[in-house]
Amino acid sequence: MLTPPVINWLEQTLQQHNLQCTPVNGGANNLGVKIEAGGQAWFLKCFEATHHNTRLKQLNEFLFSQAIYSAGTLATPKPIAINTTHNVSLFEYIAGSKVEHATPSAVAAAISFVKSINSSAPQQTLNIASESADSLLGFADIVKNRLAKFSHTRLDSAKLSCELQSTLDNISDRYNTITQEIPAHWTNKIDQNVVSPSDFGFHNAICRDNQFYFIDFEYAGLDTAWKLFTDFFSQPAVPVDIAYAKKFLSLAIFQPLKYSPQDTLKVFELTLLKWCLIMLNEFLPDVQARRIFSWNISCINEQKRMLDKVQRAQLHKCNAYFEEIPLKVMGLSKILREIT
Repeated sequence: MLTPPVINWLEQTLQQHNLQCTPVNGGANNLGVKIEAGGQAWFLKCFEATHHNTRLKQLNEFLFSQAIYSAGTLATPKPIAINTTHNVSLFEYIAGSKVEHATPSAVAAAISFVKSINSSAPQQTLNIASESADSLLGFADIVKNRLAKFSHTRLDSAKLSCELQSTLDNISDRYNTITQEIPAHWTNKIDQNVVSPSDFGFHNAICRDNQFYFIDFEYAGLDTAWKLFTDFFSQPAVPVDIAYAKKFLSLAIFQPLKYSPQDTLKVFELTLLKWCLIMLNEFLPDVQARRIFSWNISCINEQKRMLDKVQRAQLHKCNAYFEEIPLKVMGLSKILREIT
């Protein structure tokens, strides 16, 4: 829900400039508003103000957008202005639709976007991407750290609590199996030299007239080829068939993954487990606050009902996703055998 200072600022701005605003639904962490005037439209992104990382995420997204747009990447909305006092950023408004399926043309657009930002964006102006591991062992640490966040989770429903714990136990058991034998070279440093949107997938894309635009760069920056690749093919919102991995692995930036197929498979499986845990974020208090903000619901009881509904849905999705992990790993293994 928008805080009173932000509401007052928006109202004053709209009155002064005779602007019209319309809420844009669909964000999980932030609130979007379409601003219109004189036949033009802009997208105002309102960030949840109470989280300690809000300003860092807002600044990182805007600066990353500026860097890639100024360098010639047009498959993203033009960044226009930022106001960190009121936690809002202004972008060009793209009047398009959500991307529901990872079609061949959508995947081709994603590959083109990755190539574009890696051939033109000035790396010296970018931060290190969020949760970027500087060694292969770091991918295991990410899962371990995310598992630890759930150790103090308390729920009102004993049944839901039991179901959550059972799911976490399954993830933990699989994590222990994967990390039972970690090669010594996993502690070696790996290059963080790939320009990455980080939370990269078609859940963060808009389609207009068969053109694809990529958005939401709060976690973007310099990353490793391993993370960009495995995240893209682990993204659960709009799944990408692992068969497309062959096209991604043909890019020069992903060559290290072809040289170490067993490492790639292990990193991929750990990333799949990470996404299992991300799907359970609604059980974490700080994430709950961002979700409630994005819903813009003022009634406390309605917030609780919505949260309970979302938690149960996410737990179901997580369990179904977890069951598919062996098939996903097997699919990538087959592709790696074919190309190495």
